[in-house]
Amino acid sequence: MTKQITELLTTDDPIMRVMQNLTLPYTVWWWVTAAFLMCITGLTNAAPFTDSTVTPDTPSTRAEPIALTHILERAEEDQQRVDWAKRLLASPDPVEHLSVSLNDIARPVHAKQQTSHSVLYGELPVMRIESLARHWHFDARRLERWEMEARRAFGPYSGSALQLAQRRSVWASTQAAGLLDELPPVLSDRIDSILMQITAAESGLSDELARQFALMQQASDLKALIEAGSNEVAAALDDLDRRLLRVDVAPLWQGFGPRTEEASSWSAIWRGLEIEEQFARDYHSAGTRNQQALTLLQILLLPLILWLVVRSRRTMPQKQEVHHMARALRRPFSTWLLLCMLAVLVIEPDAPLLAQEAALLVALIPVLRLLPSGVLRALGMWPYIAIAMYGLDRLGIVTAGDTEIYRTYLLAMTGLALMLTLWLLWHAAPSAQKRDSRLQRIMRPIGWAASAMLMVAVAANILGNISLAETLTSGVIDSGYMALLLYAGVSACVGLFRALLGQPELANRHFVLHQEVALQSAFTRLLMFGAAIGWLLYSMDRFRVLRPLYSVSSAVMEFGIEVGEVSVNLGDLLVFMLSAWLALWAARVVRRLLRAELPNHAKLPRGVGNSIASLSYYAVLLFGLLVSLSAAGFKVSQLALIFGALGVGIGFGLQNVVNNFVSGLVLMFERPIQPGDLVDAAGTAGTVREISLRSTIIRTADGADVVVPNGMLLNCNLTNWTMFDKSRRIEIPVHVAYGSAPLMVMSVLSNALREVPGVAEQPAPLVMMTGYGDGALNFTISAWTHDISIWAKLRGEILTRLLAALQQAGISVPYRLVDVNLHNVQEQKPLQPST
Repeated sequence: MTKQITELLTTDDPIMRVMQNLTLPYTVWWWVTAAFLMCITGLTNAAPFTDSTVTPDTPSTRAEPIALTHILERAEEDQQRVDWAKRLLASPDPVEHLSVSLNDIARPVHAKQQTSHSVLYGELPVMRIESLARHWHFDARRLERWEMEARRAFGPYSGSALQLAQRRSVWASTQAAGLLDELPPVLSDRIDSILMQITAAESGLSDELARQFALMQQASDLKALIEAGSNEVAAALDDLDRRLLRVDVAPLWQGFGPRTEEASSWSAIWRGLEIEEQFARDYHSAGTRNQQALTLLQILLLPLILWLVVRSRRTMPQKQEVHHMARALRRPFSTWLLLCMLAVLVIEPDAPLLAQEAALLVALIPVLRLLPSGVLRALGMWPYIAIAMYGLDRLGIVTAGDTEIYRTYLLAMTGLALMLTLWLLWHAAPSAQKRDSRLQRIMRPIGWAASAMLMVAVAANILGNISLAETLTSGVIDSGYMALLLYAGVSACVGLFRALLGQPELANRHFVLHQEVALQSAFTRLLMFGAAIGWLLYSMDRFRVLRPLYSVSSAVMEFGIEVGEVSVNLGDLLVFMLSAWLALWAARVVRRLLRAELPNHAKLPRGVGNSIASLSYYAVLLFGLLVSLSAAGFKVSQLALIFGALGVGIGFGLQNVVNNFVSGLVLMFERPIQPGDLVDAAGTAGTVREISLRSTIIRTADGADVVVPNGMLLNCNLTNWTMFDKSRRIEIPVHVAYGSAPLMVMSVLSNALREVPGVAEQPAPLVMMTGYGDGALNFTISAWTHDISIWAKLRGEILTRLLAALQQAGISVPYRLVDVNLHNVQEQKPLQPST
């Protein structure tokens, strides 16, 4: 059935091809299809397959008749189409299921619409309006998923109806041309039966499509309601941002002003809570990928923590940094609960505010239990007061039903927070005997800034600017609690990470043994950076500056240039730079990890580990570059243009670069050399340090790094002294004076060689007499060493030992003598110049 649906949707018929190429809204296509089918159905019921259905005046729109030789083949094909349409009509009706789903989406939409008519957005708390914005956004996404499901379910019906209508039109043209009159009776009856089945199938499809079109119209109306609600909430949020610097109510010395009816206020609050509860249920039942990822993380995290607790008890006495991870491991359930609540904020940023606030409240106790003891000693009462004030701030929802009570409660809470902050600053002031810690030095300016904002909040409340007072008070309290929450979460993650590295399965790995400190430092910095970014975004949102900054930054990021099909703006450029940096960082990490682990793997052939590490580096880098270009908004056609220009450059001036690149690939796959090999290539002798795709770096004995293009390594003779082993032969010529016994000389030399440490026993050292020289007998010594790194030192040691042995045996080593004869030469007088 799937194959048949695919054939229907990818048909070569002109009608389907036009629908696929045009980009009109999907709802418009439904109505166009409906009008077309209604016209076709009307014509069919009036006079099926008569001359009246043919329009001679418009030959361009008339279907071409079927050739007489293809009539039987077309009849079989149309029978298959009719059978498919019958099976489609006999299948379960998708309208019923989709209608129930659409009603589930419409129910909270209508509830929020009724609430918006009864309550002004300006009278709602800020968090309530923000939650409504998330709710409308969630409804829009649910409706979008519903439309995608409806397209998949309704597509075969419309496609089948269009194909049947087209086939009936072709048969009508064939009948009008008189081609069916000459057919045998049996074949004519067969075609008449097919035409009747086409008409019946079209009728059934027309009724089904009418129901589908009606349901799509309901979805279109619902989409308009969601867009209207989203626009109203966005306008309300913008109005709240503008009201931050305006007076909302009368100043406090003039009284509280007219009171609202308590019953109606509480009714609106409870109605809002019911909508929030419905939003939470709908969000939970949606089963998005983020929710599935969160559930999987929560399920797997607790067994992992408990496993680390059990395993670490065996190795903890042997560890030096027990105090860093002891708190997270001693309190595993608090660690699990805290990390799960943080995961709610990170993985589900669009979750209902009711769920996020519940997560923050649940994390109150784990935060205090997991803060490092050093932090608690340095901060003193700061964490306890911050958590207590956060709880009092959330209790303020109880007083939101009465404006006077809420204003009084807000003023009291702001004053209490201000007094406690000033008391902590005075109590934590450094004395002459008490040395200030680094954390206290950081907290002091933060405390004074919070005190200043709380003073402004008290003044704004007294003057009548409740919006500013609420924003500043909640911003100070919430940002302080979020800082403690993130710090405790980072400490717990760092403790678990160190415990994980301490397990024998990882602790004995070559990479962990040499890079453990670097890994811990990088992991801690990464978590701190992420926590800082998260805290900054959360604080900006609570102080109501995130939306204006986002709007301004969006306008700035859209600034760019456009040349033809290529358009680049500032935002795309920043995304490309960030993605490219992340790709480069990931590629380097992968290469370092593979180079540390693979070369020590006993089952891998020589050089395979280095080749895998290098190729993985370039593969990750290339993939990251493509992802960066895609994230920056480059299209495939634009990339093809760039690669085409690059191909032209290669053809004209980059042959050497391509040659070196291909040579680098050959070196990595054939592996004639690897880092650490002692080679002699292209007139350079030294140790291979790094093999890249373009060149190879060789370090000479003088300490110079020589960059040799890979093409030269393959085009010239390459000598690798350590390709299969590190053995090397030492050959030394020895000359002794005439009159020495050759056998005695060979015996002395052989005995001296055996006493030299480092000379290999196999192959055994060899002493040979090679000839009679001018004034000396010539001998050659051949010895081997299995460690080429000591070759030069060993050769010098052998020369010293041989000379001492010869001198001890009384065998002289001849050397060249030069006689200089001086003759007296009569001194000549210098010539006198002629006059």
